Amino acid sequence: MSTLLCRQCICYVAFGLTVIPVAATAGELVVHHVPEFRVHVTEMPKSVAGMSVNKLVKWAHAGDPAAENALGVHYFYGRGIPKNQQKADIWFRKSAESGNANGAFHLAFAYNFGEGVPTNTHKAVYWWQQSAKDRKK
Repeated sequence: MSTLLCRQCICYVAFGLTVIPVAATAGELVVHHVPEFRVHVTEMPKSVAGMSVNKLVKWAHAGDPAAENALGVHYFYGRGIPKNQQKADIWFRKSAESGNANGAFHLAFAYNFGEGVPTNTHKAVYWWQQSAKDRKK
């Protein structure tokens, strides 16, 4: 397989038996190599979309607000785990108290409609206000 240089095209370069995708621009070759083995990442994930339930549990127990909220959603709707609104509200509260706007919104929703917690419009308003404040950060 040969290297083709053209204006912003993607081609492949063969090194032995390994094929590596590269991005080529006119006159220079910039290699974007994706490692075969994932490197250990110490920071919290920016997005938990598509994360497995086991990973969500791990990140939620580690204190990641986005993972706490996502785990609450999984418990609330029974996605991949048994439906349990009380556990969902616990995770929403942890997320909301960590400053996650989505966690505060879900907790407000639960208080407003009495899902997993007793209906309490005062607490619902409080958490909706917190959600609005956290979104502005």
